[in-house]
Amino acid sequence: MEDLAEAVIGHALSLGAEFADLRIETISGVNILVMDGKTKTVTARIEKGCGVRSFVGGGWGFAVCNGLELSELKTAAEISVRLAKVSREKAKLSFKIESTKPIRKTIEYPCRTAPSTVAVADKLSFVLGLDKSMSAHDERIVSRSASYDDFEGDRIVANSFGTLVKTRETWTLASCSAWGKSDGIVQRGHEAVGNVGGFELMHTDAAARCGEEAAELAIRLLDSKPVPAGKFTCVLDNKMTGLLAHEAFGHACEADAILAGASVLEGMEGKAVAHEDVTLVDDPTVSETFGFFPYDWEGVKSTKHVLIQDGVLNEFMHNLETSSRMGRPPNGAARADSYASPPIVRMSNTYISPGNAKKDELIGDLKEGLLIKGGQYGYVEPAKGQFMFKCDEAYQIKDGVVGQRYRDAILTGLIQEVLKDVTGIADDFELIDPGYCGKSGQDARTTDGGPHIRVENVVVGGLT
Repeated sequence: MEDLAEAVIGHALSLGAEFADLRIETISGVNILVMDGKTKTVTARIEKGCGVRSFVGGGWGFAVCNGLELSELKTAAEISVRLAKVSREKAKLSFKIESTKPIRKTIEYPCRTAPSTVAVADKLSFVLGLDKSMSAHDERIVSRSASYDDFEGDRIVANSFGTLVKTRETWTLASCSAWGKSDGIVQRGHEAVGNVGGFELMHTDAAARCGEEAAELAIRLLDSKPVPAGKFTCVLDNKMTGLLAHEAFGHACEADAILAGASVLEGMEGKAVAHEDVTLVDDPTVSETFGFFPYDWEGVKSTKHVLIQDGVLNEFMHNLETSSRMGRPPNGAARADSYASPPIVRMSNTYISPGNAKKDELIGDLKEGLLIKGGQYGYVEPAKGQFMFKCDEAYQIKDGVVGQRYRDAILTGLIQEVLKDVTGIADDFELIDPGYCGKSGQDARTTDGGPHIRVENVVVGGLT
């Protein structure tokens, strides 16, 4: 396969490509969805193919083939070069891809039980068990959804700088959602467990409890009052801190957004964007996380991205194009959801680093505020600097005591203001929230987290 990759890269260069790369992938996986005790879908994914990319004077060409014969790959290379030349004529900016040190590496993710060795019937039995655990929790649970994903893939990344990285990738993810209903009010609880690794991850206590945790949350929310609207000092838990890091700041630190003029952080490197105690990181090198990868999809070694260092905007996440255009070293943030998509800048494990305070201290000296627990979803407009989060639960804090539980809390704010209002960071760090992040039609596995943090002047609204 190595000789095949090098022959195709050489062919693209002979046709006029200034830079060329490819990704050869063989992929297999299973997705199972169970809803309300009924098996909705059991889907097997089996794919193989190659994506070939060529670059000429500021223009890219990308072509895909679903076979791995040399003739097919050469045809894809020819098409990619032709497309790059057409793209060059329309390109508004001429630049070159800066060369990188060639890497030769073989990587295999940790895995004790390959998902492909587990019978589909056993996987289905596991998901049905999650569904049943939600239905047995409380009669007010009126609807349920349990899903399971696994993935095994072999990927070869090769480029004209001499890099050839081979990766054996395995991961699994299970998630549960439960909807409770009482007196016309409907509330949702959600929980997920996922990591790089095999089916052994589904035998953990966290996986076994996934359905029960989702159902318990839905019932707690039914028994809660609507959150009061206003501006509050909020203590965010580990999961909400991670959602804030990912949505409010992570997307705005993706270098392709900077170059597209779609981030309010453009031109802010070296400037204070947060309280001096805040360090915000995206780190794909953290092992045993859903967002882990040692080399990116362009064959660049992944590194820890310290996006904010002691309150100062320190760096952005890059792929080969953005690092070349911005005169920065590549830092291994390029990813694609398959060989059929070009690699783009993506997050991995995004978090706020721990501080020195204790969680109880953040709460104990607060006269009035809210404790925010969990995040259901988030929305960010990096170009405008606005964000909105829907949290799981909110609790009243009065004179340092946690009291009344609330539901339907929505947090809104501005990227350039929220982290400047941080007044305390606890030491209870966790990477806690595995899932998929969507961008440009592609999904990437990520994990978010951090410690409890306290933030002033948070605008909180509710749903009626």
